[in-house]
Amino acid sequence: MTDLTLPVGPRDHVWGQRDAPATIVEYADVECPYCGRLEPVLWELLARRDDVRLVYRHFPLVEVHPHAYSAALALEVAAEGGRFWDLHDLLLADQDHLGRRRLAECAEQLDLPPASLLRPASERYDQRVRDDFHSGVASGVEGTPALFVDGVRFEGGPSLARVTAAVERALA
Repeated sequence: MTDLTLPVGPRDHVWGQRDAPATIVEYADVECPYCGRLEPVLWELLARRDDVRLVYRHFPLVEVHPHAYSAALALEVAAEGGRFWDLHDLLLADQDHLGRRRLAECAEQLDLPPASLLRPASERYDQRVRDDFHSGVASGVEGTPALFVDGVRFEGGPSLARVTAAVERALA
C-alpha cells in the first residue's frame, strides 16, 4: 500500500469546499463500470457532509477501455468552461457509448463547441492526463477506482459506510 504522492493543489478538479478538512482523491476512468458504481456512493457522502471534498484525477485504462483517454481529454476541455463535473456526470451516466458521437452530443448539451471535445483539438491536454496517470502510478494505483482519504490509500469495497468510516478516522 502506498500513500498519495502528489498533494492536492490548484490544478486538481475539486467538488466541495476547497478548504474542507477531509479530502478524498479518486483516480478514475469514466469508462470503468466500477467507477460508475462508486459515484453514487461518493455523491451520497458529499451530500451528507460539508467537511469533505472530492478530488478527481484521470487514470484511463486504455488497454480495456478504448474511449477512456479521449473522454479524459474531453473532461479537461469541459473544465475550461467550468463544466468538468457536468460532463463527468453525463459520461458516467452512459458509459457504454463514449465514442466521438457521444462526446459531441454531450458538448451540445453543455453548450460547448462539439469539435473542441474531440481529438485532435482536445489533445492539448495530453500532458495533463498523463500527469494524473503518472501520479497515480507513483501512488501505487493499478486499477480504478482508487481512493485516497487524506492521503492514505483506501482498501476494500467502497461502500458508503466504509468510506464514511475512513473519513471519520481521518478527521479524528
